[in-house]
Amino acid sequence: MKERADRIIQRILDDANARAESIKADARDQAKAIENEAREKASRKEEQILEQAKKDAEEQKRRIIGVAQLEARKDLLAAKQEMIGKAFEMALEHLLNQDGRAYFSMIHDMLLEYVETGTEKVMFSTGDLARIPDNFWQEVNEALLKQGKKGELKLSDEPRDIRGGFILQTDGVEINCSFESLLEMKRDELEPEVAAVLFQ
Repeated sequence: MKERADRIIQRILDDANARAESIKADARDQAKAIENEAREKASRKEEQILEQAKKDAEEQKRRIIGVAQLEARKDLLAAKQEMIGKAFEMALEHLLNQDGRAYFSMIHDMLLEYVETGTEKVMFSTGDLARIPDNFWQEVNEALLKQGKKGELKLSDEPRDIRGGFILQTDGVEINCSFESLLEMKRDELEPEVAAVLFQ
């Protein structure tokens, strides 16, 4: 009887050991499968991270290049605007630095263009007041009479803070015909032509 009980116990132990080995083998297989799956997931995740990092780097590069190009265009535009401004300043300097004869010949023509009645008062800069040619007013007033206007233009002895040209005063209203003012008024119209000459 004891021998039979021992065999039964041994069979139970053998079955338990076999079952334990089977469970251990299944656990090892499962662990290996989990490890392999984790490795595959990690590899896929690594690829995704690298791909995303590559995309992010490309986007960052594109943005940096875009910003640099925009800055370069802004700098170029600022340089062009500065050159155009210098061109207008040089034009003004050219007008101001003409010899007296040419300068007042131009003033003569401008007065005939801008005077409306022929009774206005004309104001010059201090420098121009000191160099008005003899017979200048007589010639201007005679030319105004030929235009059918009154030839009674008067010179104001009150100088104005302008660089060149003149200011017309009539009935308390002043018309600014200074060179700087006229160039500024014409600037929008003239800038494309000046730019075309400067930046062919």
